[in-house]
Amino acid sequence: MDQKKKNPTKAKEQGQRKLSNLLALDFANSGLKAVRLKKVKDRIVLSAADILPPVNLDAGDHPDLPKPLAAYYTSLCVSTKEAHIRVFNHVLQDSETFEDVIYDNLSVSQDYRVAGRILIEGKGKRESSILGVAIPENLIGQHLDLFVSGAPAPHSLELSGLAAFSAFLFNRGKQTANQTVCLIEAGHCHTYVAFLHHNQLQVVNRFDVGGKSLQQQVQIALGVDEEMASTILSGGSVDVAAPVRTALAPFIKQLSIYREYVERQNKTSLSGVYMSGGEAKSSYWQAAVQQVLGLTPVIWNPFEKIEGFDDAYPDQLKGQESRFAAAVGAALAGMEAI
Repeated sequence: MDQKKKNPTKAKEQGQRKLSNLLALDFANSGLKAVRLKKVKDRIVLSAADILPPVNLDAGDHPDLPKPLAAYYTSLCVSTKEAHIRVFNHVLQDSETFEDVIYDNLSVSQDYRVAGRILIEGKGKRESSILGVAIPENLIGQHLDLFVSGAPAPHSLELSGLAAFSAFLFNRGKQTANQTVCLIEAGHCHTYVAFLHHNQLQVVNRFDVGGKSLQQQVQIALGVDEEMASTILSGGSVDVAAPVRTALAPFIKQLSIYREYVERQNKTSLSGVYMSGGEAKSSYWQAAVQQVLGLTPVIWNPFEKIEGFDDAYPDQLKGQESRFAAAVGAALAGMEAI
């Protein structure tokens, strides 16, 4: 969900004036994924895309944005182990604020900024299904402070996993409208999982496992350095199936539990698995997911329904489109295209 620092009314007015041209920045450990989209009448057009060096906030780094990425406003994506995200049920009362409901159900302090969305509204005394998100205030401040003056000005901030799932619905939502699917955004440090039934969010979570976890486990198992572990994982010349299973075991176990829960709740069967993110093309990730869910993961392209791809997308990044899922989703949400 969006985490806006400015007055919501003011932000909305600004969005109505300026947000036909929006830059989205996904702050990932592997690099700063940047996508600039334009809205031309009812068309969404890609203006520029790039992967810039990662930004180390603790070291005081600032993103150096090349001219093709110039825009008045930017939507930001972040991922952190300190964030909380969950779908929960709650009977909404007139005596409580929506923010208080999220604070209570996510069990976070006022040091967090929270946001949420009612997925299914319960009538009377029936429970509502609610998506709640909480991000530390200091982390939000760190990112927004990068853009305290000049352009681009920060428009919104959200979790990268949710942004990626928004991009999926924009591109593939019509195809999955009557299906039950699993979405996985696998990155260097974090992995997000969502199960949707008829495009309705059922379960969502973030796991502190990613490409880095696999590297570390291979380093321990084989006694090699980080660079060699990365080479082994990408090359496939050495059998590292055992350490990979060890690194992914808690994630895979939870994935199986989620599937069983969603299928029983909705009296349905899982019909598709879709992956995005920097680890999506890893044969180790794909094999692990296929083994537990029984379906071959589909690596989807977040630019499928966006025009101008052939002209604006860099040739050197061809084949890496799935890494931009979060940035594309944040840009689409900022322009209210989804």
